[in-house]
Amino acid sequence: MDEARQEIELAVWSGKVFERCTTAYASHYPVSDAGIWAESIRQRRPVVHNDYAGMAPHLKNGLPEGHFPVTRHLGIPVMPASKIVAVLGVGNRSTPYSEAEIEELSLFINSAWSAVGLKINDIEQRELDRLLKYNAIQPETTLLKVIAAMSDALELRDEYTSAHQRNVSLISHKIASVLDLNERQVEGVTLGALVHDIGKIGIPAEILNKMKPLNGAEYQLIKEHPSDGANLFKNIDLPIPLAQMIEQHHERLDGSGYPNRLKGDDICIEARIIAVADTFDAMASDRPYRYSPGRQAAIEELRSNRNVKYDAYVVDRFLELLDTDPDLKPGAIYK
Repeated sequence: MDEARQEIELAVWSGKVFERCTTAYASHYPVSDAGIWAESIRQRRPVVHNDYAGMAPHLKNGLPEGHFPVTRHLGIPVMPASKIVAVLGVGNRSTPYSEAEIEELSLFINSAWSAVGLKINDIEQRELDRLLKYNAIQPETTLLKVIAAMSDALELRDEYTSAHQRNVSLISHKIASVLDLNERQVEGVTLGALVHDIGKIGIPAEILNKMKPLNGAEYQLIKEHPSDGANLFKNIDLPIPLAQMIEQHHERLDGSGYPNRLKGDDICIEARIIAVADTFDAMASDRPYRYSPGRQAAIEELRSNRNVKYDAYVVDRFLELLDTDPDLKPGAIYK
């Protein structure tokens, strides 16, 4: 909540909410235009609606068209030093919210805000340290050229992988640019995507360019490329989490990925961006052993596994880009 501007920023939704609605990352809108989710801000106190559907129309703001039904709702403002900094909203529980629960939750949320502040400060300090290191490296273009040369080295053995990395880098850069990321992160994910498959450089060319589907042993060897690629950079002090991006780009939010079956926030945001770009390009492009499933199949894969395997914010913004960015329109770099 920005009290000076009287605006709300959508910061985070729960997994259950993500299953039922979509949201644009870091979208802002005035409190005056917001519905029941902002009523506790307007009244500057906890507000509960235990029978939202039965309320008189003049007592409630209407929900946007297509919004899922709301039966119950509880909104609690977070007010350290009497200033509203955030609001917590929960809803649609099967039983009413009681006054005792409202009081208990209000005390918990407001006391927990100090811990949230410490976490935010820690994240911001780490980002500042990385940014200072990034700015201290004067020959940024040299770093870019070295990483690009490593990507091009794959083309000597696997033309598909080299072109794929360039495509994924382009897409990742576009996604990162429309998320709430700083310049270092945008540049970092662009570089990381450019070499995300660099570990394949140690895989025999006859496997990389095989015209038939891989057998079990060959596929297992392919699955080692994230770890192999990360090992190339693990002892190099860089201002970007390059090794993590490479090692985590096949990890999935639900833990079904590889090599370490990481889940959720254990996967860095850069790797989550690359995962979406990588999946789309892999499905929208022909492989040595099969024709492309196509652009629409790639879109459906991302939509159906949004907030399951892939970061919902990243998927939402990427799908918006597909409709608006001329470089990603059909007939540009994809059929």
